Amino acid sequence: MGLYEGIKDIANVVLKADNIDLYRHLIELSAQALELQNEINRLNNENMELKKTRDLENRIERCEESYITLKNDAPKILYCSHCWDSERKLIQLKCNSGKYVCIHCSNEGIYDKRMNEAEIERRRAEIKRASNRKNFF
Repeated sequence: MGLYEGIKDIANVVLKADNIDLYRHLIELSAQALELQNEINRLNNENMELKKTRDLENRIERCEESYITLKNDAPKILYCSHCWDSERKLIQLKCNSGKYVCIHCSNEGIYDKRMNEAEIERRRAEIKRASNRKNFF
């Protein structure tokens, strides 16, 4: 028998005994029991979230640049270390040509120097070709 079924059974007995004061106290106790049950549920949810956060903390790998990855992640996904440190949120970074940027806080940097340098060289060559075409006409 659950708490509420027990209260309901006692309430029926009290009603039959025609004791209004006892019935009023029983209603007050029922309200308190409901508040306590709500608090237990809230604390259980909070506890679950804290456990998830702790488990994530144990999986985090910090990198030289200001991004983090998770152990045993395949493929490796880059997350913003600033967002994790300040808000405990795993925000995936947007990566392109060796650079990354956080869409949430605008944290940015280079995660692959060779790829980034190759992109810079490609752009320089493109600019040089474009300026040569202008000089041709």
